[in-house]
Amino acid sequence: MATLTPAQVALHTNEAQLAKQRYILSRTPVRDASDWHGALRLSRQLIADALRASTFLTDIPAALRASGTHMLVFRHIMAPPTSQDQFALMCPTWRKSTERPPDAGRTRRPMPVLQAQNAAAVFLARRSQSLTPWLDAGRRPFPRELRRLLWSVAPSIANQQFVTLQRGKAAVAQEGAVISMLQRKGWIRRPGSLLDTRAELPLRHFMHKTRYATAAATPQEVDIAMGLRNTVVLAMECKVSNDQTNSVKRVNDILKKATAWKTHWGSFVKTAALLQGVIAPKDVIRLHEAEVEVFWSHDLTAFEAWIDSQT
Repeated sequence: MATLTPAQVALHTNEAQLAKQRYILSRTPVRDASDWHGALRLSRQLIADALRASTFLTDIPAALRASGTHMLVFRHIMAPPTSQDQFALMCPTWRKSTERPPDAGRTRRPMPVLQAQNAAAVFLARRSQSLTPWLDAGRRPFPRELRRLLWSVAPSIANQQFVTLQRGKAAVAQEGAVISMLQRKGWIRRPGSLLDTRAELPLRHFMHKTRYATAAATPQEVDIAMGLRNTVVLAMECKVSNDQTNSVKRVNDILKKATAWKTHWGSFVKTAALLQGVIAPKDVIRLHEAEVEVFWSHDLTAFEAWIDSQT
């Protein structure tokens, strides 16, 4: 475990403050309002899709067998609306991985039959009766009831989607800046694939959104993998955080991957973190103590200089 000097702690505390100020300045009223309305539109579409797939909530298992994503909507129609972790406690057979984020860009994952039936049973036992009166009456819903459910549930889902949307846009720009810098310096981009042998990524080559093998059964995805000298690979994680609570989650994800890679590959994989947004200084220190190289999006020239020193 690496120990930071007081000067290093002060330096990274200052960098975290600079990142926070840049985040605050980026949150303009016009941009926030635009993102919020986009999140509302997405939420309404998700609700409409879930109602259609479940025949207005009368066949929840069928909807979940078609796409586990619909569970996002069903959780928010419960009384009270329920988080993924809380729902997993209520329904032990349910898996969060079946509820793909709407912006995942991947094929929706259907839910296994038994899991769908169990999840449906929990939902029906805990649904908001005031928002779903047609189920108790055994009839089709009136248009006004559907409108009430839509306008009641959409803001709750949109609140989560708003945060995800903003973080996702920032992450795309963050990764894009690194890729542009590498290409400008003459690095060669290779298609993403499973990295499972040493020297598979040559010097000054890189991959975007690839997977790196670990001793565990499931490889860990890395945002950008870069070939350094002496067959060393840099596994860079690009992380954007909206607040200090979120920064704990982001940093924990980096540390989990760093530990897995170090256990499997030793010194032949270095882990780096490119940070942006609101990052707690204590979390930056945790990264350094785990020997993760830390860089900041607002000072990409420092990362560029470091890369030059490693190639």
